[in-house]
Amino acid sequence: FLPGVTVMAFSLNFLKDEISSLKRKRDTAPSQQKYVRNEELEKPKEEAYLKEQEERKKRKLQKEAERLEAIQAKLAAEQKEEEKKVVHVPVEEVKRRLRARQQPITLFGETEEGRLDRLRQLEITNPIDYRSIDTQASFEGSDFLKRLAEEDYDEDIEVQKRKRDELEDPDFKIENREPTCVEDEILFFFRGIVNDMRIKLEKRTEAERKTAKGRQDTAMFGQSKEFLRPFFSKLKERTVNIQIVEKMHDIVVHLKEKEYVKANDAYYHMAIGNSPWPIGVTCVGIHERSAREKISTDQTAHILNDDTQRKYISSVKRLMTFYVC
Repeated sequence: FLPGVTVMAFSLNFLKDEISSLKRKRDTAPSQQKYVRNEELEKPKEEAYLKEQEERKKRKLQKEAERLEAIQAKLAAEQKEEEKKVVHVPVEEVKRRLRARQQPITLFGETEEGRLDRLRQLEITNPIDYRSIDTQASFEGSDFLKRLAEEDYDEDIEVQKRKRDELEDPDFKIENREPTCVEDEILFFFRGIVNDMRIKLEKRTEAERKTAKGRQDTAMFGQSKEFLRPFFSKLKERTVNIQIVEKMHDIVVHLKEKEYVKANDAYYHMAIGNSPWPIGVTCVGIHERSAREKISTDQTAHILNDDTQRKYISSVKRLMTFYVC
């Protein structure tokens, strides 16, 4: 072989080995691109943003949970304080206050606790003075009752007893003797009921007497006495209409026998009567209509005769109601 050929072959082998070495380095070395895509640049920023949002969401949920826990703890503490301060209002008082506010007493499906809560909400949003409403409702349209209640409101019970003992009203004095006639029987019976009403009113406590109902009861009792005074005076003088005396006696007998329905029937028969009201002219010429003969004096309504009779007849009904109850 020629020496130049040997050198050339060696050079070619060296170049070949060098190229192979460079290829291996190229395959094993990381790729270095000249250009980078935009999405590859934005991807780290997006991942960092999503991670930050997730952490922010976690912090927000944690704060909301802490806030709810604080609110629940506060409500529980307020509820405990309210339970300590709560005043149990009687059912009748709750109904009275709702009625004074012109609110329905009970809604459909409402319990007593729900009704009390509804009243509390109304009292918080619209507080009112129940005493003035009760007084106005009780004495509306009756100046006599209002004046009488105001006079007796601040008067002590002992003062009333002393004044009663000093006056010794003869029309209402209890007599320890047997009745001698029908008028005496009626008079003694109704005097006894008036005396029982007076005793019941005197047994009330000071708090009960100063309520709106207590003032009204006192006023109604005084009014009834004033209305009954002419009736009792006429009974003592034996000048009451005989028909009224008969009906009153029937009422007294039925009440003593506890025949309350018959007593009410006798009262209504006396008060409003049962006389027919004929239509048209009752008498033309010499002939009378058939309905005319049914009208008699014992069927008239005595409550319509005059104002005095109307007052004491209505007061008798109050005495009957008290006696029955």
